[in-house]
Amino acid sequence: MDSLQLAQSNVVSPRKISHFSSTVQLNPAQKLNIIESLQDSLQLDELLQNFAAVATNYVEFSAIRLVSDAIQTEVNLFEGQRYYRSFSLNHNNQPLAIATFTRDTPFQRSEIEQLRQLSQILQAPLKHALQIARLQERVRNDYLTGIGNRAHFDESLHTSIEQQTRQNREQGGLVLMLLDLNKFKQVNDTLGHPVGDQVLINFAEVLKTVIRSGDQAFRIGGDEFAMLLRPATEQSAKKVINRLHAKLEESPQLAQYDVSASVGVSEWAPGCNSERLIQLADEQLYANKPTAS
Repeated sequence: MDSLQLAQSNVVSPRKISHFSSTVQLNPAQKLNIIESLQDSLQLDELLQNFAAVATNYVEFSAIRLVSDAIQTEVNLFEGQRYYRSFSLNHNNQPLAIATFTRDTPFQRSEIEQLRQLSQILQAPLKHALQIARLQERVRNDYLTGIGNRAHFDESLHTSIEQQTRQNREQGGLVLMLLDLNKFKQVNDTLGHPVGDQVLINFAEVLKTVIRSGDQAFRIGGDEFAMLLRPATEQSAKKVINRLHAKLEESPQLAQYDVSASVGVSEWAPGCNSERLIQLADEQLYANKPTAS
């Protein structure tokens, strides 16, 4: 993920909508209703959630993903992404984003036409939401590595836990991963801060390659990093850890300094707040850390 990437993955509802419009062309009253529903928020993730909620009244889809340069955000309604339809969104002949709708069954011609109309309605509010998102990312990103900073991490963790609670999940769905670089102090002390800074930048680049579009990576201080994985379990987190270690070994910039990472993982459960989630991951992190690092 690049420095401007939001990558919000939100589960709106596990249920499927069973009533859809059979009319191909949306009438003025329907368009007005959709426009009004999109005026509640210009926060990008909330705008897309509101759009998904109203759009599924016309066409059933399991998820919608929005990509605009380095910004990516998506809403997952339920599982199933075998088929997809993508639309280019523009405003005043200026490209805004690519919107991709997915589901388990093929889209019919009438449904594709309705998705096209729905996407056109999204264009105007999307332009402003993207402008706001890019301004927010300037103060949410770490100045050195370009991934999220500590403030962004605290905000995202709190929001993710709130989403898990609202969805009344019995278990799982959100995994916190804390990471700490091994032998980083030796690199800084012997080779200097410019080399140390480059190690941090390279490590952040590796993190971007091992996570999905719905996950987030952060630098939370010094050589300490964090990742939020959702939806995820401890088992799927192990796969991320394995990919991470493999990528670190493959990185010529990091391998030459013998830099590795210790990792601690905690999975959200009902009643678990952010402090407890961090504590559990932190305890595992230091249990896994080599004695000389």
